[in-house]
Amino acid sequence: MAEPDFTSILNAFSSPILIAKPVREGSEIKDFELVFTNKAFLDQVSHSVKNSKRLSEFKNNLNPEIPWFDIAEKAVNKIQIEPIVYYSNANKNWFKLQMQGTDNGMIVVSLENVTAVINQDKKLKETAFTDTLTNLPNRNKFNIDFKDILAQTSFCANHLALLLVDIDNMKNINDSKGNQAGDSVLKQAAQILSQFEKKGITSYRFGDDEFIVVIQKADSLNSIINIVDTIFEAFQMYELSVSGGISVFPEHSEDADELIRFADIAMHAAKKNGKNNFTMFKPDMQRVFIQKLNILNKMTQAVLSSKFTQVYQPQFDVKTEKLRGFEALLRWTDEEMGNIPPSFFIPIAEECGLIIPIGNWVLSTAFETLKQWQTKFNFDGIMSINISPIQLKQSNFLSDITTLIRKYKIDPSSVEIEITEGIMIDNMDEAVSKMKSLKDIGFKISLDDFGTGYSSLNYLQILPLDTLKIDKSFINDITGKNGIQANITNSIITMVSNMGLETIAEGVEKDDQYAMIKKFNCTIIQGFLKGKPMSKEACEEYLSGNKQALDCLEHDYSRKEQFSE
Repeated sequence: MAEPDFTSILNAFSSPILIAKPVREGSEIKDFELVFTNKAFLDQVSHSVKNSKRLSEFKNNLNPEIPWFDIAEKAVNKIQIEPIVYYSNANKNWFKLQMQGTDNGMIVVSLENVTAVINQDKKLKETAFTDTLTNLPNRNKFNIDFKDILAQTSFCANHLALLLVDIDNMKNINDSKGNQAGDSVLKQAAQILSQFEKKGITSYRFGDDEFIVVIQKADSLNSIINIVDTIFEAFQMYELSVSGGISVFPEHSEDADELIRFADIAMHAAKKNGKNNFTMFKPDMQRVFIQKLNILNKMTQAVLSSKFTQVYQPQFDVKTEKLRGFEALLRWTDEEMGNIPPSFFIPIAEECGLIIPIGNWVLSTAFETLKQWQTKFNFDGIMSINISPIQLKQSNFLSDITTLIRKYKIDPSSVEIEITEGIMIDNMDEAVSKMKSLKDIGFKISLDDFGTGYSSLNYLQILPLDTLKIDKSFINDITGKNGIQANITNSIITMVSNMGLETIAEGVEKDDQYAMIKKFNCTIIQGFLKGKPMSKEACEEYLSGNKQALDCLEHDYSRKEQFSE
């Protein structure tokens, strides 16, 4: 039987194969003689191997950085060698190298072209670490990079800053103009941030409408501020409103998670301060954050266990001094924290969505109370109820309030819905539409706290209002010697009255204030002078004929010294 032709067999292999034998001087291996290369080796690795007789002549064509002799010696001695992946500059491919010793003292070098696998792996990594919409590195990449960056910064004793950037009103952009418009805004923001890409400044898409910028090797806090100033100027140049928060290593923290959290806290502080600006983290912000978190946890439990109460402040007709009605006011007393001001906990409830179940409870409780008073005392006055902008925006709000009207068999004309100017900020058309629907049902509509926010006389022409409530801040100085506040208040009352609207003066506490608003022909008075917020029981005493019930004092819910806003 003829001996098998190993040359033909090896040439039939699709993988490159090279066989070599050691060249010795005594017992020492000086080089390796190339004995055989198969066709695949010539085609895929290099044809120049034909012109080489020894490994020392050819190794540079493979990869000069690979310790070929060391590996080959181990193979001769049959020492197990892990495969090596290397890049060939000669043909721009990646190979996986395996080398084994034979029984006759030779070595067999087998190569596998893994370029496709490497490229695919590279592509997968790019996908895993790159935001596909903006092409910026994503949060996963940030998490990996930031650990190394923080370690380097700590070693070099430099400053490092995190700038968390959030696009203002992104939800409104998506809702009003569509997700495609929102995507365009995100791309634009990424392009702006990319302008600042250089050594020491790297931007990442952090999630949704948030980006995070890592500022390395800053000389001082002032240099950080200057860099951030320049970034924000670029956003303003493109008329893109963003809010930002800055945290600094090591001043604020040396922990990565804390730095991110502190930047987030500072960013939300910037939003609260009017948006389109940035804020440096301050330790006091952390205290406020913890306080709010504590409030949120307690409020969640309060919602579940119905710990809220409702009090009612009377309103009186200025001319006749007869009872016009009551405003239903929400109150919350915690066992540990005591009386928590609505001005503190309601914004938190709005931020986290708890205002929806709380608002539903307020409506239901007020309607139930109103029906009881109508039945028991023949009460024919108004029940004023505050509605959060968040609550009004709910798609099911109109159907829910209609259901409550039917449940308690209440004439909607006996209910006044109080809204604030904040409802017009996001989507005025939607707000006006909802308010018109409420008017069609039969509710009265009142604009609360007029003059404290985004007041515009145009609102009074657009909104379907019945009543305007003049904020307490106008009433406080109405009797001032310079007469400025009095003139402003008088002008507002005159103008609003000419439009056919009722006016309610809030926070009237003194006789001279009352005399002044009476002189200005204000319609209704509400304030401590005529009646403080009272419990349901005290109101019922008053309605039953006990006028002294108006002297009932509620706990002081106005104290704010223990709460930071």
